[in-house]
Amino acid sequence: MRDSLSPATSPTLAGSPAATLHLSEYTLGTVDNALPPLQPQAAGENFLLLFSLGGPALRCRTLDLGWHLAPDHLVWLRHLAPAHLRSSSLRPARLLAWRFTAAALPAELAEILLALPPTPAILSGPRPLHRAEAALVLGLRSCPVAPALRSLWAGAKLVEFLTHLLPAPKSSATHPDPTSASGLPAPVRTALAYMDAHLAAPIGLTELAAAAAQSPAHFSRTFSEALGHGPTAHLRQLRMQHAARLLAAGHANVTEAALAVGYQSLGQFSRVFNEHHGRPPSAFLPRKNA
Repeated sequence: MRDSLSPATSPTLAGSPAATLHLSEYTLGTVDNALPPLQPQAAGENFLLLFSLGGPALRCRTLDLGWHLAPDHLVWLRHLAPAHLRSSSLRPARLLAWRFTAAALPAELAEILLALPPTPAILSGPRPLHRAEAALVLGLRSCPVAPALRSLWAGAKLVEFLTHLLPAPKSSATHPDPTSASGLPAPVRTALAYMDAHLAAPIGLTELAAAAAQSPAHFSRTFSEALGHGPTAHLRQLRMQHAARLLAAGHANVTEAALAVGYQSLGQFSRVFNEHHGRPPSAFLPRKNA
């Protein structure tokens, strides 16, 4: 399947659609545009990074997943099927798309990516770009090397970017990972992984139960018996913890933190945050940003 985007509005920055890596910038209108995997025959080995550069939010969907990508946000997903993209308003939206396969990466990194769980399709985001990531994206667009070296340069930058996206090892002594605890039922482990990957998405009990392949009532009972509290309470806890980390590290302001953990209402986010942490979100900001 070929790109349905016009070459005039999608200049290639590095690689090509026929290679294992393709970095391109797009200008999108309200017409649905399809961005296919680089190597559809290599199921499970195609990945896609999307960066919204400005203008209105993007409406995105692939398979049965749909999401909005706000300006200066990213999403990383397994590229299992064409990604359909369009602007959410009459104004054009700008997008940087980084399609790549495991073959474009060093063997050690490719092995890590291929070992990731096959589901969910979205591996990270949608979430705001951190400062270091925004600087890296700016460098990608300027591409300050000779044309003959761009694919090599982009491959090195891709490795750098993936080190930001891949989760750091967690210490079981200070921050236990419930998905690795022995004895947890498989539906609970699946739901926990789904939560981690969809903190910014509008998910609830229905979506979590579907990911666990159980009815909402059965799933809620299974989850509560395993962890001592319900799935929606656990999701809220994960969101509040992630928002606090973003704020404390200076990676997001209060509005960005709210969007990064799935809250469209700043008032609701502030209320839930204050109930969970005993302090308002602004109290977690570094002093220079407070």
